[in-house]
Amino acid sequence: MSKEPSSREKKFFNKFKSKAERIVSDNDALRKLLIKLKTKLDDSKDDDSLKTKLVDYLKLLSRMIGNTINGNYKDLPWQTMVMLVGGLLYFIAPLDALPDFIPVAGLLDDATILIWLGKCFNEDLENYKTWEKSNLSA
Repeated sequence: MSKEPSSREKKFFNKFKSKAERIVSDNDALRKLLIKLKTKLDDSKDDDSLKTKLVDYLKLLSRMIGNTINGNYKDLPWQTMVMLVGGLLYFIAPLDALPDFIPVAGLLDDATILIWLGKCFNEDLENYKTWEKSNLSA
């Protein structure tokens, strides 16, 4: 699952990246995106094909974006935000390169995009995790 996205997946992702560029500076739109993400995660909780790591990763992205738009976390680069929001839009969309209603395959293309983004922006994700641990731990 650590392969590069296919050209078709990249083509669809680029459409979501363009949308992400439009909404990334709109905190209300970002909050709505996080609500849609939570709904999709809640709907997927009984889906055995959705691996725990993917759910944990999406929750990490949700917390990072939430803390950024709330002004708590100030170190997320704009380009990283755009790309990750694009990935979330891709994940939430029911119709992308492989529609989610196709068992297993629909989720795998979402996971491929998200894993690819995680690798591309790993340093930013690790920086956030360090910040979160030192600032939000009990």
